[in-house]
Amino acid sequence: MQLASEKIQQADHWQRLVIKVGTSTIVEASGEINYPIINRLSQTLTQLRKDGHEVILVTSGAIGVALQQMKIAKRPTAIPEQQALAAIGQSYLMAIYNQSFAFYQQHVGQVLLTYDVFSNKQMLSNTINAIESMLAQNVIPIINENDVIAVDELEHQHSFGDNDRLAAIVTHETGAEGLIVLSDINALYTANPYVDPMAEPIPLVTRITEELLAGAVGSSQLGTGGMATKLYAADYLMSKNRKMVLINGDNPATILDIVNGQQVGTLFKGE
Repeated sequence: MQLASEKIQQADHWQRLVIKVGTSTIVEASGEINYPIINRLSQTLTQLRKDGHEVILVTSGAIGVALQQMKIAKRPTAIPEQQALAAIGQSYLMAIYNQSFAFYQQHVGQVLLTYDVFSNKQMLSNTINAIESMLAQNVIPIINENDVIAVDELEHQHSFGDNDRLAAIVTHETGAEGLIVLSDINALYTANPYVDPMAEPIPLVTRITEELLAGAVGSSQLGTGGMATKLYAADYLMSKNRKMVLINGDNPATILDIVNGQQVGTLFKGE
């Protein structure tokens, strides 16, 4: 683990990359949809694609978007109500992405996955083939958990953790070099920066320790994930010899800096 005073080289190669955006990035704490962030994200990913990179977007936010659409102040606990919100929100979320990417003349395609896809070789093969075909046609796949069907996710029995684990698995299974996670915090810190003024950002993590997991604190109120799910995702990727970078989603253009080798946020990369 390296502290902020120690400069590092962020990453060496990003030909195919997965971007994961959480609910807290695209839906404000007030419940309003953050259209400017979605627009800048669309512009950034389109630029990456035009620069020759293959880009896959994993997005959360369907239920968060639906809460705003249906004028519901608090996420319900009943599973059928959450399923209904997921169905309502997913269609609207994709409409927002379609409109935003279309402005930059970038085609996108929706992929909804359930937990069992990754344990079924044929289903996984079909999914990867579809994603590969989209990438070959310069289309950006937009992936989300199918919460209308996967009620075990809503009950948090086999949770992808606001899609952090889903994004990590997609990164590995599609052969991407790494994952960039957009969150509502600048980096992984030595302590909770919201309560400890002495907390320092950690630029490089080479191993997920019990100490890091014990200190993991999430700040999102709308999403189901937190810092712990991001650490588990990073641990999974490092075990597969892949990397992950955690950054604040307030400025999606920062993704371009990472791809260009600049040190931003926290890089998780095995030794």
